[in-house]
Amino acid sequence: MKKSFRPLLLLLLLCALLGLAVWNAGSYGRSAFAAGHYTAARWWYGIAANMGDADAQNNLAGLYADGLGGAQNDRLAAEWFEKAARNGVTMAKFNLSNFYEDGRAGTRDTRKAVALLQSAAAEGDVVSAFNLGSIYATGRDDFPKDAAQALVWYQKAADRGYASAQYNLGSMYALGVDVAKDLHQAGQFFAQAAQQGHAKAQMDLGTMYAFGVGYGQDIPQGMQWLRKAANQDATAVEAAQRIGAICNGAVDAATAAACQPPLHAPPG
Repeated sequence: MKKSFRPLLLLLLLCALLGLAVWNAGSYGRSAFAAGHYTAARWWYGIAANMGDADAQNNLAGLYADGLGGAQNDRLAAEWFEKAARNGVTMAKFNLSNFYEDGRAGTRDTRKAVALLQSAAAEGDVVSAFNLGSIYATGRDDFPKDAAQALVWYQKAADRGYASAQYNLGSMYALGVDVAKDLHQAGQFFAQAAQQGHAKAQMDLGTMYAFGVGYGQDIPQGMQWLRKAANQDATAVEAAQRIGAICNGAVDAATAAACQPPLHAPPG
């Protein structure tokens, strides 16, 4: 009598399908996350993370950190960020650095945060370079200020086009904080950041032009930048006050013309 191999074939097929699903767990996790199905994302990322998928480890840590798909758990988030960082995920190093700096990984440890940021910055992460500049610029309770290192890291981030680093460098040179005061240099950094839409840089650059600080006075140019800043929520009030200080009581024709509201093209 012939034996039936159908149950065995079915079992093998099921095992193959299960293996395929596990193999693609990280991909399923990303799809679930993109769709807002965070519980499913946590489940799939958990499978992939336990199989050694470094990106899934970082993503699973993020779900624990933000409390998506289940309860928030900083301890598990830190553990998975640590595993992903050891497996070479640059973003995990950045994320874990924030945990150490904020004390979410247990005791606050800025030195560990700095070491992680230096590793991530060396791998090309510009925000890590900026964060290093910020830490060195002011210091922390458990970490000393180092103005020279702040300049180094801000400059690295600025050279890669990071607007906030450009603005911070501009502010340091404008005020003479930890560097020799240099208004021309300040203006150059403000201009780089302003051209990328940085609101405070637009406001400060406009003020420099309008009052002839670091540049020859150019009120129309100053007003253009101040109006850009006035159209951004972060600087709307202060930029409007600066515009008012320039325009209230303006006597010469050039200033009066620059203070006129810009004409808008009719819709259509």
